[in-house]
Order: sequence, then C-alpha cells, then structure tokens
Amino acid sequence: MNSLRASIQFYRMKHLSGVLLTLLVVGVFLTGCQGTMLSTSAKGQTIQPAAQIKLVKTGPQSGQFSDGYVTVNYKYTASGGNLQMSGVVQFGSAISGNFLVVQTFDLGLLLGDATGKVLLQQGVTTAMEVNVSSSQNFNTTVVLPPQAATMAFTYNGSAYGAGGESPTSFWADPVQR
Repeated sequence: MNSLRASIQFYRMKHLSGVLLTLLVVGVFLTGCQGTMLSTSAKGQTIQPAAQIKLVKTGPQSGQFSDGYVTVNYKYTASGGNLQMSGVVQFGSAISGNFLVVQTFDLGLLLGDATGKVLLQQGVTTAMEVNVSSSQNFNTTVVLPPQAATMAFTYNGSAYGAGGESPTSFWADPVQR
C-alpha cells in the first residue's frame, strides 16, 4: 500500500512540475513580448509640442505623419465619444534603404488635452516579419476622452537585413520625460 501511495505522490509531483514548467515558459515568453508592445505608460506625461497634431472633432479628417522611418497616412472621424481611425503605414527610406525585413512593429496613438498632457495611450496596429516595402493597413476605434484636443503617433520596431545579423531597433517617443 505504501508503494502505491508513493507512486501516486510521485505522479502528482511530476504532473505539478510539468504544469509549473509550462507556466514558467509562458511567463518568460510574455515578458519577452513586452519589449515589442507599447509598454511604457505615457499617461499624465506631456506630448512634445512639435509632435502634437490638432484633433478636429467635426467631420471626417485626414493627415499624414512622417519622420523618415515611418509614414502614416490616416483618416479619422470623431463621433459619440469614439475616434474611428484608419490608414496605411509605410516604412521610410531610413528603414527600406538599410534593411530587408521588419521583425516587429507597433504603432500607437496618444490622445492629449489642450496642453498636450496625455489622457490615453492605445495601440493601433502591430506587424511581424514583414517586407520593408510592404504597406500595413489599420482600422481601429479608440475611446475619445471628452477633453482630448491633440494626438500624436508613437511606434517601436526592429528590422534586419540579409545575413542573419541582429535586429536593429527604431522608435518614436514624442513624450517629454
């Protein structure tokens, strides 16, 4: 009887060890993914004045954000407490002229008040393992805080070329820290 108990306890311990190992692996994976997400909260920080885009709440609007690394052609409409935004992201010459593949890319949107204080930060689109010459379409709905008056784009990504070299990071963080 004692050997049966010992066998059952061994099985339980082995099973529990497998569950714990699985949880550990998942935790490490999710921690690694945080680097590719918009993980640093900008809420309460101030958007740099040069990066602020005036938010017009009447009728359909369109515009372009471009900094040499990324160009975002966007359209939006503010209605009923929401901001419906769509557009296209293209990688600029600083990326397409030096790399072949964008390994990771996250585009985010900051909404600020009239002074540029960030009220909301939200991810807009994500891409992984895409050719630098490809366009990334997006369509998202963002909750629009009533006092929102400005917006800005933020992004982070990594790209690599041929030959298996390590990826190079690129980013835009328009927040004064």
